[in-house]
Amino acid sequence: MHVSRIALDQFRRYNNLKLDVPETGLRIVGNNASGKTSLLEVLLLLATTKSPRVSIERELIRWESGEEFGLAPYARITAHVVTSHGEHDLELRLEATGASGLTARKTCIVDGKNVRASTMVGILKVVEFSPEDVQLVSGPPSDRRRQLDILISQIDRHYMQSSSRYGKVLAQRNSLLRAFSKEGVSFRSANAIEQLRFWDEELVQHGARIVMARSNVVKALGEHMRTWSGALMSIHTIDAVYSPGIPRIEHVLARDHSERDVLPAIQERFSRELEAARADDMRRGTTTIGPQRDDMGFRIDHRSLAAYGSRGQQRLGVIALKLSEADVIEHLTGEKPVLLLDDALSELDQSHASLLLQSVGVSDRQLLLTSALEGVLDRAELAHLETIHLDPE
Repeated sequence: MHVSRIALDQFRRYNNLKLDVPETGLRIVGNNASGKTSLLEVLLLLATTKSPRVSIERELIRWESGEEFGLAPYARITAHVVTSHGEHDLELRLEATGASGLTARKTCIVDGKNVRASTMVGILKVVEFSPEDVQLVSGPPSDRRRQLDILISQIDRHYMQSSSRYGKVLAQRNSLLRAFSKEGVSFRSANAIEQLRFWDEELVQHGARIVMARSNVVKALGEHMRTWSGALMSIHTIDAVYSPGIPRIEHVLARDHSERDVLPAIQERFSRELEAARADDMRRGTTTIGPQRDDMGFRIDHRSLAAYGSRGQQRLGVIALKLSEADVIEHLTGEKPVLLLDDALSELDQSHASLLLQSVGVSDRQLLLTSALEGVLDRAELAHLETIHLDPE
């Protein structure tokens, strides 16, 4: 898999840009505010339909776009993607909406046809490295859940549908719980139990699929991370473990059975635990268990990487994670994901930078790297890549 062409119109700082991308990849050099990170962000957007850097999509639109033609501010990004099953043109359009112009309407287009976001996700597969990713080790669980969701969505498009539906059902259930809490409704109320049961059934159905997918992927990540960390560190082993937000479900996930057997068992346990937590949920006015409380922990030699690992070991742990993500995507989909290294070499010493580049170099995956300093990317391992220079406005 590789990207052969990228085009931007009114995206971030870019007025207009068309860029041909060699099959092997590119070295992208430029000062701060030259748009290096934005180029990589485009590929993340087209792969997942979401930006990992903003929660308000209006921020992706060049602020003064559309003024010349009397149009609402807009942005358009496209890429031509070559996969093992054919070629596709991916396009994402954003248009500012509302009286304030601070919200945005998003349109996904594949091969000239408007599609649902879930249809676009996973056609292009990418894995990104950035210096900020080290925060995955010690940062909040929500960051790690988002990382898992981005990875799994590229592997299984049904996962995104389950995740989206789960979020909507959870919001409805929490709204009901808040009302019960405010009104002092008893958790034994037959009417309250009946109302909650309606939402619980859907919550269990979609939540169980999320839990099963996350459990399987984290298990695979852990196995690959042990191999990669051994190559990167030699004397230490780093891996990942899944911490489900449903009590007493670990023994269900540990079963070595088919999806047909495990999924109903997860649903049954989730349903029982929701019932057991009903009184607490109604008192607090929120759902206290479920995949929205999941976490993924990292260990070094079976101890917490966040608590016992040095900053350098945490950084290498994240590198092992990203390399493992690429391996898992390839193993489960048959596609080699595009690798994005956003200034990832700047904080590594020479030996570990070389190990990383050797690791990604032998994979035969398309590689796009950025740096503010050309010398950082002037390495023998990258000699096969063309270099482009970006200038700030």
